Amino acid sequence: MKKILMVTMSDHTSFQDGVFSMYENLKDRYKVTTLTIKNSDYPAPRNSDNLFIDAPKRPGITKDTFNVARIHQMMKMIRNTDFDVVYFESFHVWNYPIILYCKNKHIPVAHAINDVIPHAGDEHARINKTINNLTARLANRIILRSADGYNNALKQYPQYKDKLHKVDLWYSFPKYSKPKGKNVLFFGRMNRYKGIEYLLELVKRTPDIQYVVAGKADDSVKETIDALKKLPNVKLDEGVIPYDKMHDYFYNARCTILPYETATQSGVVLDAYKHSRPAVAFDVGALGEQIDDGVTGYLAKPGDVGQLETQLRKIIDMPNEQYEQMCMKSYQKGLDAYSAKSREREFLSAIGVEQGV
Repeated sequence: MKKILMVTMSDHTSFQDGVFSMYENLKDRYKVTTLTIKNSDYPAPRNSDNLFIDAPKRPGITKDTFNVARIHQMMKMIRNTDFDVVYFESFHVWNYPIILYCKNKHIPVAHAINDVIPHAGDEHARINKTINNLTARLANRIILRSADGYNNALKQYPQYKDKLHKVDLWYSFPKYSKPKGKNVLFFGRMNRYKGIEYLLELVKRTPDIQYVVAGKADDSVKETIDALKKLPNVKLDEGVIPYDKMHDYFYNARCTILPYETATQSGVVLDAYKHSRPAVAFDVGALGEQIDDGVTGYLAKPGDVGQLETQLRKIIDMPNEQYEQMCMKSYQKGLDAYSAKSREREFLSAIGVEQGV
């Protein structure tokens, strides 16, 4: 039986959910150990094969990055863990001591690269590109999370084409929930590439539609956020949303809105599907892969806020029976394409583990 170590030092719920949902899916048939950051608000299992470390919350360079005692503690955990392959769900500086250990022990390393091309306007774009290049060089297998990401990686890393593997995002999926919400939800980090200016324009064009905007805002969009706060059809919940609070936002929404300027794959689309809600988005990056236009939501021409409004109103004005069908199809699409169970074969193949072995 192959022994798998799954790692994320991020406290971001999407990465936590990725690791633990696949762990739960595989644990009865494979020897799977997890190593994750301590004190995340994700409801992680607490079994003997779930290891936790007090790692720096920021993945880049901070004072805590050089906490030698904690790094030593982490490496002691690694040395005491028996595994044949290690998979990293997300980037973190502390990944590198583990990667170098694995290289020394000839243990294969698989590493996800979530954004092959850093987003335009991201203040960390240059360092992220450098990190991606280093990760691609060191890893034995590189996991891309969409066809769009895979194609971008072929262009960015032609010398590593034999390392590249596509595995779509996966999440845990609860039971289907019948729709009940009425507002339009914008969820997640608020910054320029997420199209926060487009959102402001859309909200102004649709005073009859109620919006909930929830997530942490970057300083770069402070003026836009201040403008949103003043609009009567917006409820703004600014800050990091805890995992246990997230569900109510989606269950109380009629749909989610993604007016993104750029995107690779989006975890927000998966969150919408797992809560049985459709999504409306600009057709950028891999969003056209994730959203079946007219089936699990609607797509609009990038940057065309007028068309985005038209597509949004299709859901707002949709008869109840038709809307419930769209919600059911959204949930089913997520379950069939983006659940841990549905991605098991793809994941195991990508990290070099034969099914049943």
